Amino acid sequence: MHIVRRVETALAVFALVASPISAGAQRAQSMDTTRDTLRGYNLAPLIVTASLRPATAQELGFAVSVLQNRDLMAEPTPSAARALTFLPGVSINEASGPGGPTWLHLRGGDEPFTQIMFDGVPINISGGYSDINGLLLTNVERVEIARGPLSALWGSSAVAGAVQFITHEGQVGAPRVEALAEGGGGGGGTERQGAQAHSELTVSGGTERWRYSSGVGFGYERGIYALPNDLLTSDASLRLDARPADRWTVTATARYMATQTNLPVRDPGATRVPLDPNQRDRQYRWLASVSTGWNATPTWHHRLTISALWDDFVYEDAHDKALDSASYPFFVSNFNLSFRSAQLRPTIEYVGSNELSLGRTASPLAVSYGAAWQTESEGTDQAGDFGPSHTEFDRTNAALFTELQGRLGPRVSALTGARLEKYHGMQAELLPRASVLVDVVRDRLALRAAAGRAFKAPNLDQQFLENPGTVPNPDLRPESSVSWEIGARITAPQHSWTLGIGYFHQRYNDLIRTVPSDTGSKQTNKNLGRTQAAGVELELENQWSARWRTGANLSWVKTRVLDNAGLDTAAYPVGGVLPETPSPTGNVYVAADVSPSLMTLARVTYIGRRTVLSERFSGQRVTTDPYALLELVMQWQVTGTLQLYTRLGNLLNTKYQTAFDRPGAPRTGVLGVRVAP
Repeated sequence: MHIVRRVETALAVFALVASPISAGAQRAQSMDTTRDTLRGYNLAPLIVTASLRPATAQELGFAVSVLQNRDLMAEPTPSAARALTFLPGVSINEASGPGGPTWLHLRGGDEPFTQIMFDGVPINISGGYSDINGLLLTNVERVEIARGPLSALWGSSAVAGAVQFITHEGQVGAPRVEALAEGGGGGGGTERQGAQAHSELTVSGGTERWRYSSGVGFGYERGIYALPNDLLTSDASLRLDARPADRWTVTATARYMATQTNLPVRDPGATRVPLDPNQRDRQYRWLASVSTGWNATPTWHHRLTISALWDDFVYEDAHDKALDSASYPFFVSNFNLSFRSAQLRPTIEYVGSNELSLGRTASPLAVSYGAAWQTESEGTDQAGDFGPSHTEFDRTNAALFTELQGRLGPRVSALTGARLEKYHGMQAELLPRASVLVDVVRDRLALRAAAGRAFKAPNLDQQFLENPGTVPNPDLRPESSVSWEIGARITAPQHSWTLGIGYFHQRYNDLIRTVPSDTGSKQTNKNLGRTQAAGVELELENQWSARWRTGANLSWVKTRVLDNAGLDTAAYPVGGVLPETPSPTGNVYVAADVSPSLMTLARVTYIGRRTVLSERFSGQRVTTDPYALLELVMQWQVTGTLQLYTRLGNLLNTKYQTAFDRPGAPRTGVLGVRVAP
């Protein structure tokens, strides 16, 4: 989350002034498919985020959505956050306005309750927090979202679901070089306000024995305020796939991501207080994984994966002499402060699977099993008005898991499994889940149901941090969740259109709150509070002809505070909705090939009313107005290798707020060129 959430426990001493893990590893397996084009529509892809063995959406009882390569090419965007808004159940929180920290909420769950991964390596840190501001899609082939309790598969943080960005797999052939560059801007007080640019270069190729893909990308966003965000992002990715022997495969991935930005918007808003010229942060992430597969027999498979995340985060702010905090009826942070957090998280995982045949005519069942071990270490350094400090923590966790997946007769697909996870200093957690899908009318009507338990381990600071303002609580229990869902999928003859609809219900227990300790003026963390979320998700896609298609999705989410112990009862009343979750949300799009060389796509994104807090994490409850944004993309295939495109965002220049006193982006226009031999 934003720095306030990232360091709130480490800097709990400030509260006296201010106001009273995943054990996952790479599971993305190789798939020999032809390269998508703008007009190419593949069969249902194998999904690797929802089960130990890849499966299609038609085999899963959990709700899943996929942005394929053709979707990313039809609507080019450098922003991972923007791409995720195309999918149901997702809300993007820009509580500091465009260009500031950006968090993903899935199905109304808090930000740490969604596992976010690149090629199976989670990027969540400090108990699940993940700022996706500035993340690019360099060399990303597809994006998968699996909604619902996935801790049985991915461990801690996969409470409301999991998001995975999967790197492009190189194809056999000579090196293929692709380049992209775009730039533009939007309305504002000066010509530079809203300016943005993005470039990308990818190279892929290989032989029958080994293949590779690599890419580098750069991005810049000036921001929309008088003081610039000047968001600079860069990333680089590499994927290698090898078959050293007939029964052996090796897949290695590596990715580097860097962001740095100014943070001009303070917690109270963009106009109620002066913009902050001194606040900034930067973050560097290194991800790597190596996965080796061995097919001992045609039905007995093994996979060993070693992965690691290194995260280096720095936040800096300086006292603003022009800010007279006594003039404002609410708290305004104004300190000299620097904070750095470095975290290393290596993981090793083994997965085995056997295909069991129950008879000559029955489909085989796949039994998967495995174990994982992970250690995480974190070091923090703080300096400024409240004195220097240095802390170092580490802990380990281990897990055993199993899964049974397959068809029970010609019309029933089932999946059941469980994970037993043990974090150092905490009791072991049993995390079961199960789903069933029934083809009531083959290729026409399918019904599904699923249920499971998930959890999120407390972060290291909440357990072990001790300073003049904080008392550690090593006895904290993980936050947990129990959920269930039902749904249906209806498919028209010739698969011309598909409708998916589902209902979910999820309850969150043992939520961790920062509260006054039993003695003195210090604070500590305790398991207090309960919430729940329920809602409906709908997806519809219609392939009218080979030249044009339409689609829509809609999510209606209702959240509720069940127990507000440890919170401000005015900001979090019992029975009230949780802040930051809009309802409803949805998209409608039309994509058409106007001619053999001209392609267009128009999308309307709707964001419903949402309850927010006036000071972002505290203050009065405020309701923002709903809004709809129109985007238009046009692409012109100039030659077989050269393509020009334009992307027009907020075409009607709708005025809206991303949070209280934080205006959204105005009309923007981008011109781009893509060269793909």
